[in-house]
Amino acid sequence: MVRITGNFQQERVLHSASASLLSEFFAKGWPDPSKLNNQSRQTALLLQQARESIAKHLNTRPDEIEFLGESDLGFQIGIQGLLNSQSTLHYSAIDRQKVFAVAAAEKNSGRSVNLLGVDNQGVIEESLVDPQDLLVWQVANGETGNIQSAPVGNCQIFADCTSSGIDCLPNFQYQSALFDSTSWAGPSGVGILVIKSNSKWRNPLPHNDLVRVPNSFSLALVLASAVAIENYATQVDIRPKLKRFILDYISTQITEVDIASNLTGLSKNISISIKGIEADRLLLALEDSGFAVDSGSACKSADMQPSHVLAAMGRPIAGNIRLTIHKEMTEQVVRDFCVALKENVLKLRKN
Repeated sequence: MVRITGNFQQERVLHSASASLLSEFFAKGWPDPSKLNNQSRQTALLLQQARESIAKHLNTRPDEIEFLGESDLGFQIGIQGLLNSQSTLHYSAIDRQKVFAVAAAEKNSGRSVNLLGVDNQGVIEESLVDPQDLLVWQVANGETGNIQSAPVGNCQIFADCTSSGIDCLPNFQYQSALFDSTSWAGPSGVGILVIKSNSKWRNPLPHNDLVRVPNSFSLALVLASAVAIENYATQVDIRPKLKRFILDYISTQITEVDIASNLTGLSKNISISIKGIEADRLLLALEDSGFAVDSGSACKSADMQPSHVLAAMGRPIAGNIRLTIHKEMTEQVVRDFCVALKENVLKLRKN
């Protein structure tokens, strides 16, 4: 088996600071924090400390944060909780598939929905909205890394921060927002739903009490997420430099390449499409060279489905690979990857 020396895949290992403490978190985090015994009180204290730490980095209040054991559930709760009987739901052609699913369910129930197009840079073409409407606004795209400007509409806003995380916090007022712990090298299985105290959000799920979410999360993973966000925020970040090097190299050393990512977007994401190349063959060739990359849609990377994001932007979808640059990555790994990419592209084009 070839040793992977450069992992450019979206999935990454848990932050080392969290991984070293994970067994301790599981040992401490099993009591129910809602009970009154001493162990539960200690657990409740740990949970509150984690909530305060994460809230600080998300620039929100601790009491506005809810933890989810399934991040994608936050799309349904965060969006549907802001809708009323008169609301039109506005969302974009580059939103995640979970947003599409929520919109389809709302349309099937008789709600008016409006799909917003994008230009070839992925900029959402915002249309007129009424104050009672709901706008789903993607802070940054998880494939291209391209960042949206603040929306101008005067309406309810659900901010999708699952890809941007703390690398690019919303620069606008929103009523609910969803974050994913993995965006700051935290564990998977932890979603952070922010519900602003002044919003008119109502729990859309069946419930018999005043809880806002199912509270089925793992406390140990929440604690690990809090440690990850603290350490991620203080790490030296050379990713802007690495992204610039990769984009410069590709644009000058490899011909007929369409680069969907702009330099001013998230420093961790790059999406390119190489003419005359089959993406799956390039992915395997790079793996043989010791480099792991992604291809296809970021929502469905496992089954190599073409990217709906690139299609919406009018960009080529054939020969597409996606790179995720992690904070631990070194300049030498990036340089070696670029050489391997050029060599494999030349080989595949000859065959």
